Amino acid sequence: MEDKQLRDRFYNASDRKLRFTEEDRNEVFEKIHKLGEKNTTQKSLLVSSKKFAPLTVSLLVVSLCMFLFLPLIFPGGFNEESHTSDASVSVVQENEFLTSLISVKSKEMDNRIYLNLLLTYSKDKKMMKVVSLPYDTYAPVADNNDGTTLYDKLLFSYSFGGAENVSKTVSKLVDLPIDYYAVIDLETITTLIDSMNGIDYDLQEDIRVRAISQVAFEFEKGAHRLNGEEVVALMMAATEGISLDEEVLLNLMNAVMDKAENEIPQIQIKELFTQIEANVSLDSLLENPMEINTIKSISLSDGMISDSIILSRTEGKHIYKFEKDFLNSVSEELTTFN
Repeated sequence: MEDKQLRDRFYNASDRKLRFTEEDRNEVFEKIHKLGEKNTTQKSLLVSSKKFAPLTVSLLVVSLCMFLFLPLIFPGGFNEESHTSDASVSVVQENEFLTSLISVKSKEMDNRIYLNLLLTYSKDKKMMKVVSLPYDTYAPVADNNDGTTLYDKLLFSYSFGGAENVSKTVSKLVDLPIDYYAVIDLETITTLIDSMNGIDYDLQEDIRVRAISQVAFEFEKGAHRLNGEEVVALMMAATEGISLDEEVLLNLMNAVMDKAENEIPQIQIKELFTQIEANVSLDSLLENPMEINTIKSISLSDGMISDSIILSRTEGKHIYKFEKDFLNSVSEELTTFN
């Protein structure tokens, strides 16, 4: 309940700055401090994973999901503009897995990054793992001129160097090479979802979640037909693991995939792909179908430490921090396929 009340307070502030009275300031930062202590005490290095229903992905669904969720997967499946490093290649050859980062930004909100899905895939095991990183994550977003590292919210990583810098930031944060990345604008996702007449989804309870173009969405328990921003907003909420969890994230991904398989023509996929910043070509994805028997999600909720950066007596910025040992355990879980 404390988590929800605290998040509601932040919903009504800008992403950059929070403005409160002296009384509000003391109350909010006291709650943040207590929440951080609670999370630090309860945090476990065991990363929870959940099995998802087995599925076999058709060529059409692959091509769609690759640029929406999974633009990674095949050895040699990148174009001449790929920035895959030698280190990334050696890891793939040794461990037989590949990594991908899929991020959603909003041009209308100064190209801020609101959703980050980090995926790993084992072609041998036909298994995929996914972890969603909160946009409030305190991360190394840029290098200063003096050689030091600039830390800020993952939310702002695009502004320091575009899609490639978002990938670089996440790679540094979790200490894993990113083989493939794609940054998709919210408008592109909205166009896609609208072309399918929305996504049908049942919510198990009333919920209020953070939105992008407005402060929040209020959802009542029961059946909903979601538009693009609503799908992303629910994924963002599942990322924080307070009101929703990672199972909702997987269910939403599956709902989009299932509907897209029947309703999106390949020509539209090709058109939408031109609007995405990625280091993998659509042709390579279409030529290399893949099979996924299992998708597992990894939760970060046990390791999230709610904190703040105090800018002045009346201004602050909410962030999530993760201890290095916890992130190491997440990376190990992402790259272990049994």
